[in-house]
Amino acid sequence: MNNDPFADLKQRQREMWASFGPTALFTTPVAGHMVRFAGIVPGDAVLDVGTGTGVLAITAARLGAKVCGLDLTPELLEQAHENAAIARLPDIAWKQGDAEALPYPDASFDVVVSQFGHMFAPRPEVAVAEMRRVLKPGGRIAFATWPPEHLIGRMFAFVGRNAPPPPPGAAPAPLWGNPTVVAERLGDKFAAPFFERGVMKFSALSIPHYR
Repeated sequence: MNNDPFADLKQRQREMWASFGPTALFTTPVAGHMVRFAGIVPGDAVLDVGTGTGVLAITAARLGAKVCGLDLTPELLEQAHENAAIARLPDIAWKQGDAEALPYPDASFDVVVSQFGHMFAPRPEVAVAEMRRVLKPGGRIAFATWPPEHLIGRMFAFVGRNAPPPPPGAAPAPLWGNPTVVAERLGDKFAAPFFERGVMKFSALSIPHYR
């Protein structure tokens, strides 16, 4: 029996993200920036939460990290597996799972990363607690999100105004783009966070092409 009050929401998310594959092209260049920002080095045990098509996990594995990639959507994990084969990195451990119930033992990883993934978990406090649980003592967490005032954040706002509201108690994903909110959510579970702004470029021939 599933006692998760957001089980239906997660099922809808799983189905929605199945079509994300082509869009991952836009997020691939961010992965190199993320790996550098997280300070990942050869030999690190790394967990990529919300790995999608695996762009961040594969980038970390190229450096010699020991990587696990977790995602809610099996169709994306199939693409991640294919991408890893193309990159000749067959040792990445892919697993279907939930950011709010990470299927790993305590203190398993040196680094936990998430590139536009963990932010869609409905309960930030649960996702943060889970990421903290699987970190080794002295481990670190790094993630990429979108500022609410820029393009993607404004798109989220537009979609939100024209879509059914989320279930009661589900936190809006764009709040993860607010540094003040992030600092509050990490709270005393981590050392003081620091932030870095970057630019994500969209390779498109025109606005209609991008749309």
